[in-house]
Amino acid sequence: MTDERVTEVEREVERALREVDKTPLRVERYGVDAAIEEISETVVPVVTTSAVTERGLDTLDEMFERLPKTGGEIGEFRMYIDRTYNVQGVGAVASGTVKSGEVEAGDELLLGPMQDGQFREVEVRSIEMHYHRVDEAKAGRIVGIALKGVREADIERGMVLLPGDADPEPVREFEAEVMVLNHPTRIGDGYEPVVHLETISEAAKFYPDDGQLLPGDAGDTQVRFKFRSYLVEAGQKFVFREGRSKGVGTVTDVRTD
Repeated sequence: MTDERVTEVEREVERALREVDKTPLRVERYGVDAAIEEISETVVPVVTTSAVTERGLDTLDEMFERLPKTGGEIGEFRMYIDRTYNVQGVGAVASGTVKSGEVEAGDELLLGPMQDGQFREVEVRSIEMHYHRVDEAKAGRIVGIALKGVREADIERGMVLLPGDADPEPVREFEAEVMVLNHPTRIGDGYEPVVHLETISEAAKFYPDDGQLLPGDAGDTQVRFKFRSYLVEAGQKFVFREGRSKGVGTVTDVRTD
């Protein structure tokens, strides 16, 4: 295969990923460490290999060896809400993937943050998984949770369900380490992309520590949500987009309201 054909295939793969809202990350350009650090549901490492010349096979082996293990996280229950709907005779239903812990029918939970930054007490009326009602659901499962004590109109994508005895603090600002994958010029103070973190999709302003970030740069920045607060914690990964500009990041510290 010629170098021109290899480049053509690489572009086709990247184009296919972007069409399904995935961000390709070229391992050859950014390295295995960056790929392992940034991999997520939306960031997909791309490795170019050859069975003839064995190009890239060592990199591929290292990637497989170091890839995060699959499966849900242990710990207290947490579910970021992906969508909501109303079922006649049941009421408000919040759907999403259980990120950690487990939940049972009858559990008392907290839902939020609401528009005012507060969390509301709700009760699990029932749980549905794959169109069947179940008594409980564990981490990694996609479920619909019918909630008592809230209207469907008050639930929004990006909110989170937590145990009733949790003490969450909503976040309007956070510090992050980011990598700029694509940008036509430079990212300076006030740059405003959309941040995609868990199920949160919100406009946010960036304030780089060094005043600017160029394409291919990695650096620290302050990020401030434009409209409201969310539950964000250190260690969470995110993608940011604005037009054809894209980047990835990791939350390093939070500033609670």
